[in-house]
Amino acid sequence: MAEKAYHVTAPATLHSDSRNKAMEHSYIEEHNIPERYLLDKLSSQERMRFEEHFKSCVQCVNLLKVIGGLRMGLKIVAAEEVCRRRPYLEAGLLARIMRLSRVRQKTLLLGVILLIALPVGLVILEWSRARRELDQTTRTAEEWRRKYEEREQAARYLMKEIQARNQLAVRPESERGDRPRLPNEAKDVTPPQVVVPAFALSVTKGGGPDLTEPINLIKLSPTSKLFILLLEFEPDPSLRSYRAAISMADGRNIWRDNNLMMTSNGALVLSFNSSLFKPGNYLLTLEGLTTQNRYVQVGQYTFGVLIQ
Repeated sequence: MAEKAYHVTAPATLHSDSRNKAMEHSYIEEHNIPERYLLDKLSSQERMRFEEHFKSCVQCVNLLKVIGGLRMGLKIVAAEEVCRRRPYLEAGLLARIMRLSRVRQKTLLLGVILLIALPVGLVILEWSRARRELDQTTRTAEEWRRKYEEREQAARYLMKEIQARNQLAVRPESERGDRPRLPNEAKDVTPPQVVVPAFALSVTKGGGPDLTEPINLIKLSPTSKLFILLLEFEPDPSLRSYRAAISMADGRNIWRDNNLMMTSNGALVLSFNSSLFKPGNYLLTLEGLTTQNRYVQVGQYTFGVLIQ
């Protein structure tokens, strides 16, 4: 390591006057001024006085050079000593480990392995928990998709059945039975098609139902005579039958029915006459009859009706 020389350059001209003797040698030696100057521990006034002094004092300039060189040499020696001792320190640590008994060496090795394995184990546990949550979310989404498809299929089946009944109802009674056709009667007569809209209602979750903001919306055409409601809920095999009631926002009941049964497809289907409803918000309450002959609430449904 190259030694960095410390240089203090005295002024080119050294003049002695009464101002330069403001700080005497006795004061400088008593208060260790040169070393404090190099350590930057003098006040601004002392620094100016000392600098004014050593401009004309060769002795102080030489003393600054000696002190600065000595401090630099001490730093170099200390750095070299640290570099020289580092391999011995590392070798000493290894030697101390080797001097330990086999039991203590195994204990120390086990501790190091635990320090390395603990973060890895935490990462594996976190990954396993995230994987389980993902699998649960996937199963839940698949279950909801299956229920939605079942309700959609039940709605299509019911609509076909209602359309078939309506087609039979619009035919004259004399034509409902089998009879020979008249000669001038058209052979292929297409009966009028009646489309009945169907709406699936989602159950209200959480606290009490809020009729100011219903979660379901039913849009009816002025020409619609009938419409169907499909109720979403978890079937309970222990319930014998169901009953439902519909009330308006002011609490007045407008419809009630008992002994309601689920269809073969596992859906609860309600059909209504459109004239029963006016634009506004409604609450449908569904209850089930238990084996103890008492009703328990199954779900509540809030819906708004728009005529357009």
